[in-house]
Amino acid sequence: MIRLVGAALVVAGCGALGLRAVARLDGRVRDLGELAAGLDTLRRELGWRLSPLPDGLDAAGRALHGPAAEFFARCARRARAPDGQAFQEVWRSELDAAPLRLKPEDRALLDRLGPVLGRYDGDSQRLALEEGAAGLRALQGEAADERNRLGRVYGVLGVTAGLFAAIVLL
Repeated sequence: MIRLVGAALVVAGCGALGLRAVARLDGRVRDLGELAAGLDTLRRELGWRLSPLPDGLDAAGRALHGPAAEFFARCARRARAPDGQAFQEVWRSELDAAPLRLKPEDRALLDRLGPVLGRYDGDSQRLALEEGAAGLRALQGEAADERNRLGRVYGVLGVTAGLFAAIVLL
């Protein structure tokens, strides 16, 4: 009886590992969507309302949830701080510190926005933000395809590995 309970726990544990991998893929899709929505909000604030950059970042942070909201809020706080640090450095360091589930190519796309924001005229910033949001949406579509394709594989692989381990242990 104890062996059967142990085997069931092994199968459940391996299945949970597979589901955790699926959750990581799903988190990336969600984070990319939130970041794209944040860039859209920032574009509207800077381009149409002509808000200062910290206020636009605050508005983007308030419009979102999760790690993306925290990213924009922290960028806004640091952009207001009189430490003399260039916004490009603030953007990059907050991007590195944020608990966003992004791949290197996602981060590279966002990193290209840092030198433009707060440095050029409104039209240039608006154009860069539009391109950034479009790029994030394209990456989000690819990530959703990857989640749909690999999600089932990870789930089945986790349960199968658990069953294999349980058979070996019995």
